[in-house]
Parts: sequence; structure tokens; C-alpha cells
Amino acid sequence: MRFEDLAGRDVVIWGAGREGRAAHAELERRGVAATYAITGEGGDPDALARLSSADVVIKSPGVPHTAPEFVRLREIGVAITSLTDLWLSANAARVLAVTGTKGKSTTSALAHHVLTEAGITASLVGNGGTPVTEDDAAGSQVAVAEISSYQAADLTTSPRIAVITSLYPEHLPWHGGFEQYVADKLNLVAHGCEIVVVPDLAGDVAGLVRPRSGDARLVDPAALGIGSAADGLEWAGVGRLDAEEIPVRGRHNVANLALALAAVAAGFDVDRAGLLAAAVSFAPLSHRLEEVPSADGRRWVDDSLATAPEAVVAALETYPRERVALLLGGSDRGLSFAPLRAYLTGREGGTVEVIAVGPAGARWVAEGGDATLADDFADALRRLRLGTDADIVLLSPGAPSFDEFASYEERSAAFRAAAAAAG
Repeated sequence: MRFEDLAGRDVVIWGAGREGRAAHAELERRGVAATYAITGEGGDPDALARLSSADVVIKSPGVPHTAPEFVRLREIGVAITSLTDLWLSANAARVLAVTGTKGKSTTSALAHHVLTEAGITASLVGNGGTPVTEDDAAGSQVAVAEISSYQAADLTTSPRIAVITSLYPEHLPWHGGFEQYVADKLNLVAHGCEIVVVPDLAGDVAGLVRPRSGDARLVDPAALGIGSAADGLEWAGVGRLDAEEIPVRGRHNVANLALALAAVAAGFDVDRAGLLAAAVSFAPLSHRLEEVPSADGRRWVDDSLATAPEAVVAALETYPRERVALLLGGSDRGLSFAPLRAYLTGREGGTVEVIAVGPAGARWVAEGGDATLADDFADALRRLRLGTDADIVLLSPGAPSFDEFASYEERSAAFRAAAAAAG
């Protein structure tokens, strides 16, 4: 569906969060009248009736497909779209979109950075916080869009170029299980992509992408001569960056850089040596293996956005020889700790002392994980300040923050305050 299709129709925006408000502003700019309907706790009791009578519903991404109201609207045939789908329908040919369980924010930002440094005017929009409608179609040659699984699920148009960084269990209650989560994520590539970049043409992600991506050309970094490892990135015939030259830390982030470079090199006529050189000036994103000021001489690392066990493994792999004190836990979504347990069992380098917290931390201990279970986050911080001699103090919780905090930023603020007061 396109914005032009909304003229003269009864349009209802389902949800008044950031994207819902952005949709209303864009429709108002285009002369399309729309009203809000808000369901759930604190919502309008007449919201379902209002949605059911609409010609078109523009759904906010936070509304799950498993919601009874969504199921009912589908049953009665109400046309449902989203702001991202409306925007993509008008801009697909100039969009490089990135999705994946983890790594999508960093990969999107890296792609945007190297494009800009290569002299291509680009905007960075989407799940990272900037509504897609803030993309300036007149002045930007390329839009780099970070797309969440919530946003991808509603698409009927695919971007010209898509990057899939990773796929493992996440947000399962919203989607209704891992199989549906994968289907919703990969809906991004199901409607006419030209190029899809995956980590490895022989890997699991590529195997899931192929049956969904039609005639798209699948590319991995290796096909373009790009190799990544813990010690750096090598681009055959172009050059090399050692790990210490790359602003993002960890092997997984070097792999994200490889994906970003591959997407830009595969989709645009640009100087490859210039792309590689541009990576050095990238400013890393916050809360992703970010070292924060501390008062005790140890390295305190904020990885608060690591909300799945696989992300914790990636963080620990960044410090293979150091002694690490790991703050693990938070609200519990029931994700399997098996990847983290297997990693810790096989780790041959520095020791990892786990301070567990929250319902997820309690389950880690209950399932046999070696840890000290703190009373709450404040108690965990006290133990980290006073009771460990680790080289690295790492907040990589493997779980969301909502047991004690309103957001991951609030959790990070508490961690940073403890680091500043340590000593």
C-alpha cells in the first residue's frame, strides 16, 4: 500500500507511540485525515469497534500479530498497513535495510557511515529511534533503515538491498514462537529484494533466507574477498584493518563491519579502499561493549543492550584472556541459557565470575549455573565494587531490564554511577 492509496479513505492509526505519532504527522502533511485508536490497558473501550469500521488501519509496530484485536481485524478483512511499509513502498529502490536478532544497529550505523564518507548522501532511519519519514527523499541518495522484527512483519515491499546479521530466539511471545519470529524477520526479503547480504552463504541464516528471497542475489562478505576474525578484517586486494584500528570491539562487531562493507560494495559503485579507510573514523554506539569511566583502575564495560544469552557469549569472547566479573540477569523471557553454559564450560582463557540478578539470574542459578545471586541490582553493583578482583567488570545481562528499570538506559545509568564511585 502507498500513501497515495489513503486519500479519501477512513484511516485509523493503531497506537500513539513514537511511530504512531510520526504516521499521524506524515499523513497530516499529505492532507490525509486520520484518527487514533488505542487498545490495551488504559486504552479506549471503543477502540476495537473503531478499528473494525476503518477502511485502512496503520498499525504501530508494538502491536503483536498474536493480539486478539489483530486476529479479529484479519478475520473481517480490514486492510492493515504500517508507516514503515507505506514509506518503503515509495522508496524501496533507494533503501539499504538491516535486520537481525543482534548487530542490526551497529551494522546499520556502519553502513551509513562508510556511505557518507564515500561521498554518497545517506540518511539513517528506522528502529534506532528516527522515524523513517524523517528521511529526506529529495536530498538523500540512500536511506539506511534499521528494521526490527516487529516492523518487518507488516511489510509488503522489500528494499533493494537487505542485510540479515543473525537469527536466534528473541521476542518469542510477541511472534508466537521461533518459527514465526524467523518468518516475520525474513518477511523483509520476501517481496522483491535485489541483493541480500548474509554472514555466510553456507550458514544457517543463508539457508533460512534462500526459500524466502525469490530471485534476490545472495552475497556474503567472503564472496567479495572480505574476511573477519578476532584480530581484524582483511579485504583481498584492498587492504587490512587490525582489531586495534577498528573502533567497534569484539569479533562479532568485526563481522558486523564485514557485513556493512559487503552491502555497500555489492550495491554501489564506490572506491573499496575508501570504504575500508572510512571504517576507522566510525563512532561506536552507546551501551554496546562501551568502556565507561571508573574510579578503581579496572575496566567497566557497559553492554546493557546484550539481552540474549548469545549476545553475552559474544561479549565474553571479546575478553578471552582477562578475568571477567559478569553481571548477568534481569527480567526473564525464558530464553535458553544453553549457548552461554556451553561457552563457559569450554572457555580456556581468563576466569568468569558471575553475579546473577533478577528472575533471569535466579533461573540461571536454579539451572545449575555457577554464580552469586544478588538480592537486586544495587546489591549486585555493591558486590562488583567490593567483592571481586576481576580485570573487567562487564554488564552483559542477557535479559531485558524491566524487572527493576524502565529501560536499558536506566540500567546503564546505574551501572555507570557504580563505576564512577568504585574504589
